[in-house]
Amino acid sequence: MLEILPVGEVQYFWLEYLRYELEEYFGDVTISPPIEVPLSFNERGQVLADHLLDYLNNYPACAEKVLAVINRDITVRGVDYIFGLAALGGRCAVISPVRLREVYYNRECDYELFLERLLKEALHELGHTLGLTHCSNESCNMKFSSTVYEIDRKSILFCDDCLNTVFGYAKSQDTKIYAANGEGDKNLMRTILDRLKKIQKRK
Repeated sequence: MLEILPVGEVQYFWLEYLRYELEEYFGDVTISPPIEVPLSFNERGQVLADHLLDYLNNYPACAEKVLAVINRDITVRGVDYIFGLAALGGRCAVISPVRLREVYYNRECDYELFLERLLKEALHELGHTLGLTHCSNESCNMKFSSTVYEIDRKSILFCDDCLNTVFGYAKSQDTKIYAANGEGDKNLMRTILDRLKKIQKRK
């Protein structure tokens, strides 16, 4: 149901951690071999994430959702940096671990904190692929984060309003997202919604 796709060289332990954690939400999660793709850069040498997503939209994925992981700093035009990017209701999301690590800010390594940020960001961007926009709830995972401190403050979980939004998308028969993605994606989202509700009750 979910494919983790390393773009270029990415530490395999990070990918295995994501696979292990995301299985709770998405069921079957696979890690694909790394791929090399033509990257576009801005004047600061950052990868343009929207160009990467455009390329991945034509990638022959083996799952309904694709989480690309690239160990490069990413951004979009007009923005200093981003942690990740996804098309609303789309198939693909991309995240970058670069600015999630304490060593990037010349601080002492905190690997547990880094992994927590990595998972939060993965779930946040995958939330966008499920039709979720940014949330105003300070503790919800879908709250927009412009710094790692804001990532740290919010929960790994989705708020009730966001869960209801996912449920609304899953039930809709007239949404453009579903017209594009087909019946299988609606079934996928119902399954994920059930998993999210069970996880939130346990935590």
